[in-house]
Amino acid sequence: MKFVLIFGALAIVLVAGALLFVERRIRARTRRVLAAQPLADGERIVELRMRQTTAFADGLPAPLVGARDADVFCTPAALVVGRLAIPLSGVEDAAIERGALHLRWTSCGERLETVLEAPLHDLERLRREIHLRQPNVIEKLLAMVQK
Repeated sequence: MKFVLIFGALAIVLVAGALLFVERRIRARTRRVLAAQPLADGERIVELRMRQTTAFADGLPAPLVGARDADVFCTPAALVVGRLAIPLSGVEDAAIERGALHLRWTSCGERLETVLEAPLHDLERLRREIHLRQPNVIEKLLAMVQK
């Protein structure tokens, strides 16, 4: 009977330790993701209202936000779409396709795609600001000129 109690207590301690380990990993990941969010403070260069959809790059819907209207503004460091902050350094591509601005970007290792719908002149204005504010804009421009 003593052995059953000892093994039971040992099992409880092991389960509690495993749960504590998992909980610490979740907290660390949450801190890392929140720390990666750029500050939305600063001068608002472009301020618009657009319809947006965010999805994983493979087409699966992202749990971040669904299709809805959102306030969009661009600062020197980030593009903010509703409550979603996209660092301009993480934007891989911003192209106007089929009447919408398609942003392909990465966050915490996940490739995401955000689609913004608005009048074409607003989309072009925002696309131009995104490209001009990316950290490697000079290299990209030189590569385009040399082709």
